[in-house]
Amino acid sequence: MTRARVSDAWDKWRARVDLNEYHVRWQQMEQRGEASHGESDFVESLQPTSVLDAGCGMGRVAIELHRRGVEVEGADLDGDLLEFARTDAPEIKWHLADLASASFGRTYQLIAMPGNVMIFCRADDRANIVANLADHLDEDGL
Repeated sequence: MTRARVSDAWDKWRARVDLNEYHVRWQQMEQRGEASHGESDFVESLQPTSVLDAGCGMGRVAIELHRRGVEVEGADLDGDLLEFARTDAPEIKWHLADLASASFGRTYQLIAMPGNVMIFCRADDRANIVANLADHLDEDGL
């Protein structure tokens, strides 16, 4: 992760959260039958042909969409989080990428930023992130 590219909010979150515990918490919620896939339900309801989960973190949403048959890729600036995603779903394409400047070499029908992605992005980068991701949308993309 490029330290200059992360926000103070992200640094604070990472300092107080044990990634292994965070990962297990979501798995336990699913095992107990608790609603843990609301974002995936919403994205799937839009019936996209392809999805970029931008700021995918550990891949929770992308993995669930893939399980449901949606073509999906994930991108995140945090390599530690992406390791969880790669371990849980090596068949999905995962990008270690800065959303403000990355080129994914393709377009997507839908770009999702579930959860708290934008609040963890540096304020100075937010306009560039939106513009860059818009450049990766299909002509009829969402």
